[in-house]
Amino acid sequence: MFVIAAVTAAMIAILSAFNGIESVVSELFGTLDAPVAIVPASGSALPESIGHWLEQSFGPESNTPVLSAIAPVIEDEAVVSWSGNQPHICTVLAFDSKLLQATPIASSVRSGTWDPNWDEASTCIIAGLGVKNILGLNSINDDGQRPSLLLRAPIRGKKLTRYKERAFHSERAFVCDVFSVNAEIDRKYILAPLAFARQLFARDSVVSRFELGLASGISETEAASSIRSGLLASGLKAAVRTRSEKNKLITQTNRAEKWATFFILSFILVVAAFNVMASLTMMLLDKRQDMEVLNAMGLTGWKLEQVFALQGVMINTIGAVTGTLLGVLLVLGQQHYGWVKLHGSVIPSYPVALEALDVIGTLTVVVVIGGIGSGWMVRNLVHRFV
Repeated sequence: MFVIAAVTAAMIAILSAFNGIESVVSELFGTLDAPVAIVPASGSALPESIGHWLEQSFGPESNTPVLSAIAPVIEDEAVVSWSGNQPHICTVLAFDSKLLQATPIASSVRSGTWDPNWDEASTCIIAGLGVKNILGLNSINDDGQRPSLLLRAPIRGKKLTRYKERAFHSERAFVCDVFSVNAEIDRKYILAPLAFARQLFARDSVVSRFELGLASGISETEAASSIRSGLLASGLKAAVRTRSEKNKLITQTNRAEKWATFFILSFILVVAAFNVMASLTMMLLDKRQDMEVLNAMGLTGWKLEQVFALQGVMINTIGAVTGTLLGVLLVLGQQHYGWVKLHGSVIPSYPVALEALDVIGTLTVVVVIGGIGSGWMVRNLVHRFV
């Protein structure tokens, strides 16, 4: 019973740990992404007219309000340099304040407050923590001084070998703040106002994509399905991408590891079930004379098997329920108290997330494996002894 309880608790705890990792990954990589986005079906740009169509068809003032915010985004690479230091290639992510309604991007800035004049401050940018360190901006004193960065973007149609420096369009901007999401994003991105990116990349009437915030009560799947149907009916050439689809590889890898671990632990559970069957075997050997007496009194066949099989099922069930309660308590304790710490990480303690399906699935597997094993073993021994 104790072995069954220990394996059951371990299964629930480990499955919850995989759930926690998946939720943290989704949260970290979803800081810059809205739940749903409209992206080009081909090429790298979308016309601004799609944004107006979204407002009329699915915006807050439409007949079927699916979206709460429609934010145009320009994303492209630029060469960034500061004070004669080695240039660094960054990805400029430009947007207006509408994106703040669709993503938790404002929570990532180190100062804790987002510039209220973001749309108007066309020369104010926010550098990733990794970009700041690479460019050496950490040498700037915290006296209100804002370093001025030079951003250069290639001009389409001009070859570098022929035009040299004239093949780039240059703009200067001040670093007003620093943001941090994770090491990969921090080394890659610079956040900029949309108006600044239009000048830098010469994009007056096109954007890279539209990030969409969802109305209350609308799920990611529902919104994506409605917008896909609308795009198909209108004949617009654009595609719908959800946040989960963008991080599909990471999510699928984590889930594959989760279910592989679940099946491995199920095999360990089979081994643990042999302990229960060994206990039942010893009990049947000890009760052999009693079984003959019961058989002589008329308790024969499947009724005699049922007496001992029921005891085996009870042992497995009690062990499974005890282990389930223990596993749930461990997971809830980790969620609330963070017993297992992660020092030097972006999160203070190991993430866990309890899901009802995992608990029910584990409990079912334990009872079914233990019940089938006990019933099969009892049936064979009763037939042999009586």
